[in-house]
Amino acid sequence: SLFIISALIVYSQPKIEVLEGTNLDFGEMLSGAKIDKKLTIKNRGKDTLNIQSVQASCGCTAALLSANVIPPGNTGSLSIGFDSKGFDGKVHKTVTIYSNDTSKSQLLITFTANITSVLKFDPQLIYFQNLTLDTTATMKLKVRNNTNESVEIVYFDHKIQGLQIDIMQRKLMPNEITELFLKYIPTSQGISQGEIIVNTKNKKQPKIPLRFFAYVK
Repeated sequence: SLFIISALIVYSQPKIEVLEGTNLDFGEMLSGAKIDKKLTIKNRGKDTLNIQSVQASCGCTAALLSANVIPPGNTGSLSIGFDSKGFDGKVHKTVTIYSNDTSKSQLLITFTANITSVLKFDPQLIYFQNLTLDTTATMKLKVRNNTNESVEIVYFDHKIQGLQIDIMQRKLMPNEITELFLKYIPTSQGISQGEIIVNTKNKKQPKIPLRFFAYVK
């Protein structure tokens, strides 16, 4: 009788399933592009499925679009988003669904993407650290044309006070490298952060974001 009761309990449990699968590949993305993917959650069990929470790893978002209670045989919707700004190369992100399905109480959804850019910057992040207000900080970045056609840089757009930008060469042939020079005179203490938009004549990626951080003691 105990076996029968146990079998009935197992039979009557909720069963979570993501119809699109739990391993997603977003393919190649240009840096700065965003993706918003809608997934369908189905309850294939015989009891009500309760979605307790949804958690996303750093750099992505996840939100339940439907009710968190899904009756047997019914479906719900989950939206996951990813902003590729600031990433480069192969990225791996996860979204975890917590539910009352005891066999999959923490269902892991993984997705990958390969982030590319028309221009490659080395280093990828502009970071000035341990500055003082009387400091003039400088930094040099290498800029490489990552395409098989010429790329022309038109101008730089930013709202960072005290930052000056100069570049040796604006038009680059395929794989050609130039240098970007930055001079930063801090105007306030603490952490400053912002974004530099590199405007190009390339139709695929006319605007390329560069992240900026500075710490002034």
